Amino acid sequence: MNQHIITIAALGPDDPRLLTLDAYEAMTGADALVLRTERHGVAAMLRSRGVAFETLDALYEQSEDFDELCALAARRLIARAQEAERLCYAVSEPVSDATVRALAAALPEGFALRVCGGVTLADCAAGAAVARGVNTENLRTITALSLEALRPEGDCPQVITEIDNRCLAGDVKLWLSDLFDDETTVYFLENAAAVDAQAIAIPLCELDRQAHYDHRTAVLVPAVSVFERSRATYEDFVKVIRRLRAPDGCPWDRAQTFHTLRQYMIEEACEAAEAMEAGDPDRIADELGDVLLQVVLNSCIGAEHRDFTDRDVTSMAAHKMITRHAHVFGAEIAKDAGAVNAVWERAKARERGEQTALERVRDVAVSLPALSRAQKSVKRLAQAEGRKNDPQAALSALRDAVETLSVRADETAVSDALMAICTLSDAAGVDAETALRAGIGRLIASLEAKTEKKD
Repeated sequence: MNQHIITIAALGPDDPRLLTLDAYEAMTGADALVLRTERHGVAAMLRSRGVAFETLDALYEQSEDFDELCALAARRLIARAQEAERLCYAVSEPVSDATVRALAAALPEGFALRVCGGVTLADCAAGAAVARGVNTENLRTITALSLEALRPEGDCPQVITEIDNRCLAGDVKLWLSDLFDDETTVYFLENAAAVDAQAIAIPLCELDRQAHYDHRTAVLVPAVSVFERSRATYEDFVKVIRRLRAPDGCPWDRAQTFHTLRQYMIEEACEAAEAMEAGDPDRIADELGDVLLQVVLNSCIGAEHRDFTDRDVTSMAAHKMITRHAHVFGAEIAKDAGAVNAVWERAKARERGEQTALERVRDVAVSLPALSRAQKSVKRLAQAEGRKNDPQAALSALRDAVETLSVRADETAVSDALMAICTLSDAAGVDAETALRAGIGRLIASLEAKTEKKD
């Protein structure tokens, strides 16, 4: 079957001198040429050479939002391609143009796209930075309006383009400040599209204090090692731990094993829980960092033994969150927390397959505090038997246990009473471990108050 080939030509940033020969020949050899907009330096050059073209500028006024603009552009181009044997659609950068993506998604059967690549604004910015001695290998390219969905990286150079106003420059600065210090040197290009564009070295804090911004404005941020920054990404942290585990790293870190680190994992998790209970944000962040240290250090050991890597850890965790949240990522519906719990338990049951009550209870971690382990065990037992712990039945069992305690307060009687309390806690939706910790806190506060009163 013959196909209608729509050629997408890259106009480049703005200067006609940056237009590739392939793109120029595609435009001049087409039966019909459509430019996304006439507001581009190549448009004047084409007109001066007698090359006829149409534009989609009128669609901007007809569209209520950008999504509608893209949809209208796709329909207009497909209709035009049905009339012209060789249609060429020209945009600044096909690789990042939303109308090109919309056109590709809307193509009917019998249509295909051919893309003529070209010079990008990022290429120009990088070239200007190279002239200043900046290493731009492995360059990451980002448009300013897409920052919300991304996070900055420090171990590769990155260029942010289309910073067309001061307010947007402020947004870019704040985005970069999540990782880079205020005085970090960045390279500002007022007009990266110019053939003789200059990359001006400025501190990051001055990015939104420059004289002029438009759609050709860009900033290039060189790679900065984690050892030279005050802030770090997860990947940076992994790099630090790998360095500590290297042959010339830290003797203590190199000596650690899964077994020796076990006690630290428990300690750090408990300290993080205490910080969360205290509600101190700085302390919580600090203690969570210690927990993350254990995760990454153990992952490095796993990688060294070819058992697993940190990617296995994050992949398993992500997969678990996706499959257990079918009400978010799948077709199930959960309108409240109770329904969410049901979705979660069904997902866990599918993962485990058929398990006996004994297997379910044995799966509860032995390293948990005894009260937490007991409550989790009675909950899993009830789930395995297809029921929920009933508050009245649990309360009755607790009364019986207390009555036994009044006769004999031995270890067995005490443990029965504690198990009954854990069953009642589960039935009431109360975490027994947290409740007991709060009780200890109240005891200490009471003693402190009495001490102060005596003084």
